[in-house]
Amino acid sequence: MPSQSQPGPNDFAAGDLSVINRAILDTALDCIISMDQSGLILEFNPAAERVFGFSRSEAIGRELAELIVPPALRQSHRRGLSHYLATGEGPVLGRRIEINALRRDGSEILVELAITAFKVEGVPVFTAYLRDITERVQTEKRRAAQYAVASSLAGTWSLSEASQPVLAAIASSSDDWACAGLWLYDDEAEILRCDATWDSGEEPVQEFATASRAFQFRKGEGLPGRIWAENKAIWVSDVTQGTEFPRAPLARKAELRGAFAFPLCADGRVNGVVELFSRHVVRPDDDLLQMMESLGIQIGLFVERRRIERELKREKESAESANAAKDRFLAMLSHELRTPLTPVLIWAGGMANDPQVAPEIQEGLKMICRNIELEARLIDDMLDLTRITRGKLKLKLAPADLHELLRHAMDIVRSDVENRQLELTVSLEATNAHAMVDAPRLQQVFWNVLRNACKFTPPQGRVTVRSSNADEKTIVIEVRDNGIGIEPKFLDKIFDAFEQGDVRREGLGLGLAISKAIVEMHAGTIAAQSAGAGQGATFRITLPIVFAGEASRGN
Repeated sequence: MPSQSQPGPNDFAAGDLSVINRAILDTALDCIISMDQSGLILEFNPAAERVFGFSRSEAIGRELAELIVPPALRQSHRRGLSHYLATGEGPVLGRRIEINALRRDGSEILVELAITAFKVEGVPVFTAYLRDITERVQTEKRRAAQYAVASSLAGTWSLSEASQPVLAAIASSSDDWACAGLWLYDDEAEILRCDATWDSGEEPVQEFATASRAFQFRKGEGLPGRIWAENKAIWVSDVTQGTEFPRAPLARKAELRGAFAFPLCADGRVNGVVELFSRHVVRPDDDLLQMMESLGIQIGLFVERRRIERELKREKESAESANAAKDRFLAMLSHELRTPLTPVLIWAGGMANDPQVAPEIQEGLKMICRNIELEARLIDDMLDLTRITRGKLKLKLAPADLHELLRHAMDIVRSDVENRQLELTVSLEATNAHAMVDAPRLQQVFWNVLRNACKFTPPQGRVTVRSSNADEKTIVIEVRDNGIGIEPKFLDKIFDAFEQGDVRREGLGLGLAISKAIVEMHAGTIAAQSAGAGQGATFRITLPIVFAGEASRGN
């Protein structure tokens, strides 16, 4: 029960309720407009004044249809009122709908509308509750447009493939746009060409869009060229006025007036321009400008990224073509160089062992043979490198004892060891040295590593060859010397072709590159270790092994 200090609902006089109702109308955030059965306005609250621009005194007594209903909807409004008065049926009564409404300045806004009907002394009265949702819907449209552009770009390789959905998405950011065009920069011609257009479907606008495709602009020419020159978005209130718009006659025929255009930028470079046209004068919109500038950067980066990718692809194809030509040249050159060396080596070798030849001449012939063999080795290395780079090197796998291959390689360098008075220590401790390998190729690897150890170890130095089983599936072969060592900065490079780690060394720097490729083709690894110059070096080769029984079966 209400207390004496708090009056209940029955305690208010009619005049008090009138004051309360008036206060509700005046403080309501939504527009409240009442209308009688003739369509004349009975109430027009302050919120309606703010939204539509009419004062209450101006609105009351005016026909609602003439005041805030757009011309295109007035007849429909009047027919609906007549139908309700005749039948008592109103399809929009008691529902929330979205509809356009007219403001005093002639602009249209989107409102959420709900209408209720009641009777006062048997006479119908209608009350409309309206809320301006233009900004909210516009924000939703622009957000959807940004998402649609991002989705279109994410699902395509080139902008040309995505141009139509991208333009449609941008144009959907507002109901104002009737036509849009995408202009892309042509690097070779240094002009902007129209790559794609979008239009609302009306024939005159379609003709304007089609005609735009025939245009091309240099920097500063037309609307696209002006955007290119100034590198910023531009609003044009009326493209049919002035001489700066070459397509003005076409725009006039299509009844296009306002325009907005913005650049597609990446790192300060203009990669293209997007232009939008409207049937009425366009008012600058800071929010739209910010969104379009963001889209311009997004699309511009997409264009720039694809341009760089195309350049890289062309450069890669050019490099691959050059490498293929180089490989063919090396193969041909190696063959042509080796052919004349064979008869020279056979003759010199035979004469060097002829007892009738003077000893000093025999020594000279032996020197010739050694150098021809070295030259032949270099040529073979070039041929091997060519086969490796072209994927033509094939292995012929068979069971082999890696210790035997090591001994054969040591026999080949025995003369180098003796001539330089090196101390060669051999410790083949691996209990299992059986593997499926291409024996000549792997012996070539061992010879390369041993030869390097002998060559880069000073006279009376030490070379150690050791083997061990790291586990039951692996054998490790180490060749260690106390020679000139390797600078740490060169450790990652010495297995690259034509890299030697020291320009004073002889040869082409192919042996280790070929060795690495052969070892890896055997599913193994090769690595170098050195503490630095003068600290010697260790080469460690790791290869998979098989059990003796499996090797004998050739598995």
